Amino acid sequence: MSGQYDRWMLAIALATLVQLAQVASAHEQVAKAATGLMAGLADTERGLACAAFADPRRTQWNYLPGPRFGVRLDQLDEGSAADLTALLTTLHSARGLAKVCGIHDLEAFLGRARPESYSRGAYTLAVFGDPSVAGAAWGFRYEGHHLSLNYTAPAVDVAAPTVGGHRATASATPMFLGTAPFAVPDGKTAGERPLLEERDRAFELLHSLTPEEKSRAILSESTPPDVTAGPPAKSFDEPRGITYASLNPAQQAKLLELLSVYATRLRGELADAELARAKEAGLDAIHFAWMGSETAERPHYYRIQGPTLLIEFDCTSGTVDHVHTVWRDPTRDFGVDPLADHLKAHAEQAKP
Repeated sequence: MSGQYDRWMLAIALATLVQLAQVASAHEQVAKAATGLMAGLADTERGLACAAFADPRRTQWNYLPGPRFGVRLDQLDEGSAADLTALLTTLHSARGLAKVCGIHDLEAFLGRARPESYSRGAYTLAVFGDPSVAGAAWGFRYEGHHLSLNYTAPAVDVAAPTVGGHRATASATPMFLGTAPFAVPDGKTAGERPLLEERDRAFELLHSLTPEEKSRAILSESTPPDVTAGPPAKSFDEPRGITYASLNPAQQAKLLELLSVYATRLRGELADAELARAKEAGLDAIHFAWMGSETAERPHYYRIQGPTLLIEFDCTSGTVDHVHTVWRDPTRDFGVDPLADHLKAHAEQAKP
């Protein structure tokens, strides 16, 4: 029996090493794509797009229309625009990239009536630090109305203390996707609904709950005016709602499916790593909370919250055609790990 147990543990260890190698390779490919993009930028484009990693604008994200730091999509030449697409494709899954393209199409639709406020060309790229320098911290943001994609690769410091045996890894949060209207009205992608899965999977989970379970999950018949974890929020409310541990196996599977909808916006290895982090931190501690209507035809809101994640979905602006979603990681948004930073500071103070 001991020999069989040892073989199981060895198999788990080997699988973990393979996954870590795959994740590291994925991040290296993202850095390579960003390096290629940077190399192809014209001097004017580079001057608009690039800043130091320590620049405070790196963490100043938002999802409203309007000017922001970076180079606009309509300021890039054809080659640089293709390189940007390659970068986004390297980080995201086909499903995730399709959601981004759908948001672009919705923005183009809004721009027909108000071109001064809405434009596909207004989405902006900003790069912080130098992705070509091995081990150096860097990141990028691609952002505009109803979209904020943030990627951060922290500096690799072999002398830094570890947390739970692991060092800081790259982060793809905060991530914000929104739509208005809910479906693309016309054009080649007419009828596409970029955030349909995020809505429908949640209703499937809600409708699977018993009346008693709903009494714990539903916090209010009214909804908040917007997501609570948007910018500039850096701290979050305590988890509320019904816990994963309180659900039956079928309901737990539905909650994991809903969580996967968000994680699989990223490419496969990175999505798997995000789900593994949530499981390692403890699925039983994840809470699911609902506010508002139990039908899609009226304003509604939900939240999934656990040690390594806070996900919000709101359809609360007075029309069911306007949706916001946000994915935050309280342990490493923008690559910041509060516990690791605390341990590093403590180690510095302890030096003679």
